[in-house]
Amino acid sequence: MVALEEIFDIQYGNKFDLNKMTFDNPSVNFVGRSAKNNAVTSYVDIKSDVEPFDKGLITVALGGSILASFVQVKQFYTGQNIVVLTPKEELTINQKLYYCMAIQNNEFRFSAFGREANRTLKNLLVPSVDEIHEWVDGYDVSRFDKAPLPLEKNTKVDLPILEQRKRIDEIFTIYNGVASTKFEIYQDKQKDSIAFVRPASTHKRTLSGYLDKNSVEKKHIYPKGTLFVSTNGEGSHSYSYVSTMEFVPNSDVSVLIPIDKMSVEEKLFYAVCITKNRYRFSYGRKPKGKRLKSLILPKIATENESQEIIKFIRSLPFSSLIDVEE
Repeated sequence: MVALEEIFDIQYGNKFDLNKMTFDNPSVNFVGRSAKNNAVTSYVDIKSDVEPFDKGLITVALGGSILASFVQVKQFYTGQNIVVLTPKEELTINQKLYYCMAIQNNEFRFSAFGREANRTLKNLLVPSVDEIHEWVDGYDVSRFDKAPLPLEKNTKVDLPILEQRKRIDEIFTIYNGVASTKFEIYQDKQKDSIAFVRPASTHKRTLSGYLDKNSVEKKHIYPKGTLFVSTNGEGSHSYSYVSTMEFVPNSDVSVLIPIDKMSVEEKLFYAVCITKNRYRFSYGRKPKGKRLKSLILPKIATENESQEIIKFIRSLPFSSLIDVEE
């Protein structure tokens, strides 16, 4: 492990304010402190007196989404409280992404408006270049080359309008998860282990740990491509996702099995519809039992509507990466 400053030259970004930028002929990315969309929050004009940073450099947020780290794919300016990392020796794109992960995994050490990373980032310990595992450069990231760019904020998306409305239990059979007290949970993946899923506000954070697959009844194991919904947690309830791996849900997660055959795109559509109902619930009024069953959703009733939904989902950013098999 070595200090981050031994691998990268670390400098503050432009410290620009987005509301003072111009947008007459936007041609350069504006990087903020977001954890989404590669931290690109807008597209702005090039300033005649300031050269943008080159693509291929790493940006790290020191506030907001602390330590959110990304390899920038286009020239860019930055907002406040952003640092830019320039490798001291040539690194592959895989190695840069690896260091983004290594940096971001230290976010638990800091807090917004409290212990921010301004002074200590340079001393953050990360693996040296010589210690990077072989699998890093062996991982194929080219599958993302065909992903469409995120939609700009002013891009119009035509959401299909469905006429019918049905209760959720008329569209899906609902199964509850199992209590975590029944199992020993491992933080790292083991041989013959299976993912154990919990409520969370992001898909990534639904992974609670791993269970010994042999310790779980088959009826509690669900395949990848399964729709599930968080039914508990003040900041997690109602969030719905389509699984990308085989899993076991905990008791605060309900699994939704379509009564009629359903494509993964249709499941993703329903995941959004369910999540949009978060405002109906709270930590004290959870989407469990009868409340969940009585939720009203649009009903995909015809083959034409099904094809419209599939086309709509496939038109969204990164939808070409959908590869979940039912």
